Amino acid sequence: MAANKTVRVTFSDCVMMFGNSYKPWEMQYDEYIWMRKNNDSPVELVSVETSQSKWVSWGGLKWCPEERFQQQLNREGCQDSEPDNPKPRSYSKMNFAHDSRAFKKAEELLNRAS
Repeated sequence: MAANKTVRVTFSDCVMMFGNSYKPWEMQYDEYIWMRKNNDSPVELVSVETSQSKWVSWGGLKWCPEERFQQQLNREGCQDSEPDNPKPRSYSKMNFAHDSRAFKKAEELLNRAS
């Protein structure tokens, strides 16, 4: 399994979060791209950044819109009937940096789906 990390992909119309969980982030991203293409939704890649912060480790999350990512972190480790985690990780404290290798891979998968 690849190193556990969180990947932030900026498209022209949204920002999506991916990570290594039960499948590597590349597989999750590829599935997301194919879903968008099948819905005739144009996809334009802008940037790819990675963080060494681990991906959400609860519930098998495949991807998540950036605006809902903190909510996922708030629920990390909680069952449906339980309140939010009292000490969740903070998305705003995760350090992201441009990752040219990840960008190249994302671009390759996007072009393959075209």
